[in-house]
Amino acid sequence: MPRSLCPIAGVDCFLPRFPSLVLAAALIAATASAQQTTVPRVVRDAGPPLSTATDSELPDGDEVWESAQQALAQAANERDALAALVTVVNLQRRRGDYTEGLAGARDGLARARQLRDARLQVDFLYLLGRLYWNLTDYPHSLENHLEELRLAEPLGDASLLARTHGGLGLTYQRYGRNEDALQHFKLGLDLAVRAGDDRIRSSLLNSLGNYHLSIRNFDQATTIHEQALKLREGYGNRRAIAESLTNLGLIADARGDTAKALDYLQRALTTFETLKYRRYLANTHRRLALVLRKAGRTDEALAHLEKARQIAGTLESAEVLADLYQEFALTHEARGELPLALEFQRKQAAATDQMRGERDRQRMSELRARYSAEQRELEIALLKRGQELQNAEIARRRTQSLALGAGLVGGVLLLGAIIMLQRARLRAERRLHAATEHARERAEAAERLKSRLLQIASHDLKVPLTALNATAAMIGRDPTDDATVRRLAGGIQADTARMRSLVRDFLDAAAMEDGNLQLHAAEHDLGEIARNAVESLTPVAQAKGQRLIFHAAPAPLPKVNADAERLRQVFDNLIGNALKFTPPGGDVTIALGETPGWAFAEVRDSGPGLGPADFAKIFAPYQRLSAQPTGTGEDSTGLGLFIARELLTLQGGRLEVQSQPGRGAVFRVLLPVAAREPAARASAR
Repeated sequence: MPRSLCPIAGVDCFLPRFPSLVLAAALIAATASAQQTTVPRVVRDAGPPLSTATDSELPDGDEVWESAQQALAQAANERDALAALVTVVNLQRRRGDYTEGLAGARDGLARARQLRDARLQVDFLYLLGRLYWNLTDYPHSLENHLEELRLAEPLGDASLLARTHGGLGLTYQRYGRNEDALQHFKLGLDLAVRAGDDRIRSSLLNSLGNYHLSIRNFDQATTIHEQALKLREGYGNRRAIAESLTNLGLIADARGDTAKALDYLQRALTTFETLKYRRYLANTHRRLALVLRKAGRTDEALAHLEKARQIAGTLESAEVLADLYQEFALTHEARGELPLALEFQRKQAAATDQMRGERDRQRMSELRARYSAEQRELEIALLKRGQELQNAEIARRRTQSLALGAGLVGGVLLLGAIIMLQRARLRAERRLHAATEHARERAEAAERLKSRLLQIASHDLKVPLTALNATAAMIGRDPTDDATVRRLAGGIQADTARMRSLVRDFLDAAAMEDGNLQLHAAEHDLGEIARNAVESLTPVAQAKGQRLIFHAAPAPLPKVNADAERLRQVFDNLIGNALKFTPPGGDVTIALGETPGWAFAEVRDSGPGLGPADFAKIFAPYQRLSAQPTGTGEDSTGLGLFIARELLTLQGGRLEVQSQPGRGAVFRVLLPVAAREPAARASAR
């Protein structure tokens, strides 16, 4: 839920009442927006092909990289060349060379399709899914993994299917669809056990352990990661062992065991330095810095962060930079160096803006190109029309000259010709004026079309649509499982409800920006509208185990001038956000009151507090802040608070926000009371 947090920790603030804090927030937002030839050697075995081992279980090191390149250069035929290219692209991904990896995977997929080799196509689709995942382009990642699953199922290879389900589980986990992620992890693990493939089994155990770590089930996560580590030590893959050590270190840190966490992470760092894997080096330095910061050893933490920054500068991952800048900000804040903390918070915001998928940027470019083409066509049409009018004017003048010459015959004929010519000129001017008005209207319509298309494209409607496609595919594979079909049908209903809400928010936001939002104000009871919203959302609170509490005003509130439907929309947004970001078992309270000239309603939640970066853009449209929904399948469009504040402003009201770190937030709706009749005021006295 978008919220506000004062830059000074532990101090309450209302936006409208503290101009200095508003100025600081604006400054943060403004700053964030400104911104070999080698001697040939004998080709060595580069390990099993990707079709029979996960990418994390292949051999590591410079010798493997060199031998893979030699195998590619010395391939005897196209099929051998593509098999070698699979290994090269996978190593590029693990070394952080994502651009080269994407180019190689796309080329390999096209060539494998020409060969009609389904297994090689599956390998390259898997690599494309993982590369897009690394680049945070999750819609493209999901598309490639689903196509991979479609091609892998007819092959009947249990190890291949296990790897595919692992990739899908990781992508669904990033979408927040934890139940689907867990289902794919378990399916993959069962297939790996059935195939007797310890390498894929250890990789899936690693993903499953991370899943339990993400939901803070530390005992289960520790047991699973220890199983994965034991398997990996059995077949001696250094990179995979380091990965398990890293995860065990994160669990130890979450449990407060600093010494064990530092030991695990330092062992992992030593291995990654030997392997020269840049992404893993940067992330491990950052994790060491996090543990050291929590232990109060901020000097050592900064040293690790500086090393991580040098390495991250060579990567093309905005996700790595965003995580690194966040840890920089937290470390400087712990040292009391608030200016540096704010500087790195701005850098994190800039890096986060770059994490939009390449698909969205391409879509925006396509829309701009279409708009430019339409504008050019309109300009050409106007030029042609102007030329026609100019030709008509020339012809008219020629006719006028002839008429004037013929007018010498007689005054009567001259007068008649002049009258006819004047009428023709007036008709031509009317046609010119009508053509100009028509062209202007078309230009304005094209501008409105561009605005609507860019608004829709700037938000991710593709995620729920892709999820619906995946859900339909799962139902199609096993339509007789009633329980699964019912669960998936519920997911479809939730996705469609979310898309309806998105469309409504888009329409409201567009109407506000165009100044076309219509309001129907009348005198209404603020308390009655708030109570109706509470009663409507009580089942939502009960489903999450939350308490939704309504406190009426001590005395009857005066009426307010407002649009009842739009005011109800404000309360639905605010209370819905409070429930979305309050943890299960928490309280959400709605309280009413009155101040001189104003009636107000407060929505208080027990969710998390947010940082200065959230405070800077709390009411900006299309901004998702740092707080995460606490329920499965919940999401935020970044429009709720923008629409709520605009609706209140149009009705003469205000929306204020108060927050403390870790103590939830209070959103206050204020509306001016309706003017009372003189007799009513006298009676009240």
